[in-house]
Amino acid sequence: MLGTSAFAQGKPELQYKSTPVLASKPAETLAPRAILARPPQSGNEPMLLLAPKNRPMTEPIAHTTKLDYYDCDGIVAPWFRELIVAEMNYFAELSELPFVKGDACVVSIGTTKSLTPGRISIHLYTNLQRLSACIRSEQCPVFRSVTLIPKDLVLYRSYFLSDMSRKLIAQYCVTDKGKLYSDTTCYTVP
Repeated sequence: MLGTSAFAQGKPELQYKSTPVLASKPAETLAPRAILARPPQSGNEPMLLLAPKNRPMTEPIAHTTKLDYYDCDGIVAPWFRELIVAEMNYFAELSELPFVKGDACVVSIGTTKSLTPGRISIHLYTNLQRLSACIRSEQCPVFRSVTLIPKDLVLYRSYFLSDMSRKLIAQYCVTDKGKLYSDTTCYTVP
């Protein structure tokens, strides 16, 4: 299991370019509005504030047989939330989905009955009503999450976006160094 220090990547060598190049997308489909964000790449605090065994120090706000949900406040560092919101909005613009602000945010952790116990994901919603409908009623027609995937001593960010009304599913992987892989999860990236 990961220790708390695994979530504090220090000062990564991540450098955003003004115009990222995606091999699978033509240049005219790049996200011009989202690309303007300049999120911090690190901060003074760890990415996630977790107790031993990678559990939050707060009580869950919702529980299912496979996932425990926690409010992002007090768990996800402000700089890290700003980074994942900027990346999610970039991917959302590529998929023609609405942007998120990061205020409707929950952290999920896989329970012992989950296919991946202990897996940590951060879910972002366009508003609190969507968040509530998704985690309490399991009505998630538009879904956005980033799962933290451990690779040796670093974490990759595996993004998943969907819009069931459009039959849209998009996946992206961002490495600890900021390299982007489109149309895949981080589980398949070396």
